[in-house]
Amino acid sequence: MRQDHASCNISVGSADLDLDGYGNIMAQSQQIFDCGEPLALDIDEKILLHGTSWKNANSIVCEGFDNRMCQNAFYGAGVYFACAACKSHQYTCNQHKKCCSCKCQRTVIIARVALGDSYVATETRKKERRPPVRSGSSGTYDSIVVKPGLIKGHHKPNQVHQEYVIFDREQAYPAFVVEYTL
Repeated sequence: MRQDHASCNISVGSADLDLDGYGNIMAQSQQIFDCGEPLALDIDEKILLHGTSWKNANSIVCEGFDNRMCQNAFYGAGVYFACAACKSHQYTCNQHKKCCSCKCQRTVIIARVALGDSYVATETRKKERRPPVRSGSSGTYDSIVVKPGLIKGHHKPNQVHQEYVIFDREQAYPAFVVEYTL
């Protein structure tokens, strides 16, 4: 990623956090969950959440995140992260694969994610398998950032939660696995 940025003369900015939350919880927690290794600001590394099942979490810890497992995604076949726990919680039910109130064990992964040069989505990208091509430069963006608000093609009037999508498994590291029940 650093090599790509240098060869394409790309300057990486910092993606916003907590646009959909209460206060700056994730922004204030970045150094708490960095595993003792400072986050790499030059590739916009963030601590983000990924909701999944316990079985999938075990596979992710052993083999890494895998965008090929993505199904029915609004912003492409990538690996999705959020900074709002309620968004990640929507993907934690083993039975329903959607938001529900089952009294089962849930799993959220706290991950280190290198967002790099992010594309800010203004419309859905359902059929895409990689991030968009950079305008005015070569190569593709490193990730997609979706901010709350109006998104063309979305089934709801507004995107409620902030989301982050990567397409390369090397961009994320599962640092902590949190298990909880409702």
